[in-house]
Amino acid sequence: MKNVLLISFDLIRPGELNQSLAIGSLIAYAKARKEYGNEFLIYPISINVFDAPKYFESDFFEQYLKVFHLKSINTIAISAYIWSEYLVNPLINYLRSKGYKNKIVLGGYQISYSEQSQLIKDYPQCDIFISGYAEHSLVEAIMAEKSDYRMFLNEPIDFAQIPSPYLTNELTVPEKQLMVRFESKRGCPFRCTFCAHRDLRLNKVHKHSVNKVFQELVFFKSKNVKRINVLDPVFNQGPDYINILKEIDRLHFENTTFTLQTRFELIKDDEGETYLTLVEKTKAHLEFGIQSIIPEEYRIVNRPNKPEHISNLFRQLNDRKISYEVSLIYGLPNQTVESFKRSIAFLEEHGCTNITAYPLMLLKGTELYHEKTKWNMKEEFLGEFQIPVVVSSSSFTKDDWYKMRDIAYGLCPNYRV
Repeated sequence: MKNVLLISFDLIRPGELNQSLAIGSLIAYAKARKEYGNEFLIYPISINVFDAPKYFESDFFEQYLKVFHLKSINTIAISAYIWSEYLVNPLINYLRSKGYKNKIVLGGYQISYSEQSQLIKDYPQCDIFISGYAEHSLVEAIMAEKSDYRMFLNEPIDFAQIPSPYLTNELTVPEKQLMVRFESKRGCPFRCTFCAHRDLRLNKVHKHSVNKVFQELVFFKSKNVKRINVLDPVFNQGPDYINILKEIDRLHFENTTFTLQTRFELIKDDEGETYLTLVEKTKAHLEFGIQSIIPEEYRIVNRPNKPEHISNLFRQLNDRKISYEVSLIYGLPNQTVESFKRSIAFLEEHGCTNITAYPLMLLKGTELYHEKTKWNMKEEFLGEFQIPVVVSSSSFTKDDWYKMRDIAYGLCPNYRV
């Protein structure tokens, strides 16, 4: 029997489940395989990074690992995200120092979009790297024998074969759960150069079956879940989103709020009218990420906006009393303190009162990540998770960045880098 430790670094806030949807999906898929229980078993360790130390401390991780005999573990799989990057290599080094000689597998956004040579350099003690959606690749990594050569996996996945982690009870949802995460599809059809949401290998959107989506909605309704955050990078895209909203309306979620990530430019014509009407009926909350309203900025990152169209939609949103928020990015190429203020002013002038601004992070493998030198972008490790953010470029100084950060804090005092 192959024993597997699956160590995930999750952002678990108060009111959320203790395990992420991503990890729940991986385990639900693995357990549906005929090999599970006969050839391998998975033992998940979910570490809430809000509880983790600011720097690696062996005692903190030992409390999770001491119940296992490392010699009996064939594979240790670790999630690698930008918020946990500062912990990944120290953890691997600690495991090796404890005498662990078997396979270490890494997956996640920090792995998916990096070049193989860079991965070997960044994570020298890792044996297997998983890119892309990891459900099938993880099983392949578990079954593989340890080799002297690095292995790189990016196995395609049939989304019809991914069981629901909710319906299989892999993620246990108690009655009146405050919040759950939910997805009807993965990937994004757009090509923003700062974003890692899209499938960079196939450049397509992968849909879960509508039947599975509907069954999960019925399940959430039966549990009287209070908030359902839909993780689709762009909810209002594709052939199914209107029918999904109609099903939400039909189920009549009286005490539940849905949050939907939405693109302004896709709200148009009769379908756009239908979408807004359903959003209004279901009292859903819309999240718009426009990043910048300045052409010299949004063109560089391939995130075009149409101010006149957005202005018209603001009027409709406000007239309909639809709940919504808009997010911006500060630290973009060509941005200045004044241009950042102009983006904010545009939103405020159109009645938007819920504005959040996030610092630019250069995610590994994205086009903008490879354009650091072109825009003279400099990064610093900031915040409780030591995340690298762009603090200066050809168009703004570090002092300017701090001015933009202070403005961002004024918009949303609860948000911190």
